[in-house]
Amino acid sequence: MPADTPADRPALTIAKFDKALHDRSAFSCGFAPIDNFLKSSLSDQIKAGMAAAWIATAENDTAVVGFYTLGALAVRSEFGPKAWQRARVPDVPVIYIRAIAVRQDMQGNGLGTALVIDAMKRCIGIADQMGAAAIVLDVLEDEHFDRRWRFYEDLGFRPLGDPDNPKRVYIPMTDVRATLG
Repeated sequence: MPADTPADRPALTIAKFDKALHDRSAFSCGFAPIDNFLKSSLSDQIKAGMAAAWIATAENDTAVVGFYTLGALAVRSEFGPKAWQRARVPDVPVIYIRAIAVRQDMQGNGLGTALVIDAMKRCIGIADQMGAAAIVLDVLEDEHFDRRWRFYEDLGFRPLGDPDNPKRVYIPMTDVRATLG
């Protein structure tokens, strides 16, 4: 049997999370804490104003195939690029990708990259409205850590330099704008 070609696969849609429209029940990315977050905590965090989420679904299907969440965060200016230190502020506003995941059977097909690019484009608009110097995320540690680290590195993320959180990476908004406009 031939492998699916892009033309054989249904179109994907990325839309703001709607509890009534997005079926999270069968989602599994292979990392239990993220699966549990999506199924058990996401709605509460959205209600509390701590995160906003965008969900990827296949055409004419409500099952979640991927998602990401965004929130506000401040990082100490001593971390990151020297320009942050020259700004003489104690904390730098950034946009935090709290979670990003792709359903296991969809991994390796470019959906993770599509989700990160969608998040980056959305972050440009947010930064234009309220100011944010970078996008920050924490690379999750498990047996796939090295693969995840390379994935984010290939997208332009670099270590923030926080000794308390060496797995935290960032990409300056100037880089995101230069790449995605």
